[in-house]
Amino acid sequence: MAAAGAGAGGGIYFTQRGAESVVPATVDRAAAATKQAFTELKIRETKSEVQHADNGGGKREIDGSAADRDVDVTITSEGKTTRVHVVAKKSAVTWDKDFARTVLDKIVAYSR
Repeated sequence: MAAAGAGAGGGIYFTQRGAESVVPATVDRAAAATKQAFTELKIRETKSEVQHADNGGGKREIDGSAADRDVDVTITSEGKTTRVHVVAKKSAVTWDKDFARTVLDKIVAYSR
């Protein structure tokens, strides 16, 4: 389902609608990196939601909008790492995987 792509720190994959990576950071650190990436790419944050899991892990969703796209970032704890999934939508049925990857590249860089 995912095709591997070379990226900052490796491990960046295109998914059916966006891009994802696993980063060696906490959910909070990845969320802070997401906010930095949004600022740099002029994406206005529209929603931020935190969910806690019984196993001590967590999940955070951060949504934003930029020019002609809506951006959804899902950050999920996976033990000592965190999975970050980015989807950039141009419309209800059109996705911009390249922009999703650009956002994800920034998040990966700022998570370090």
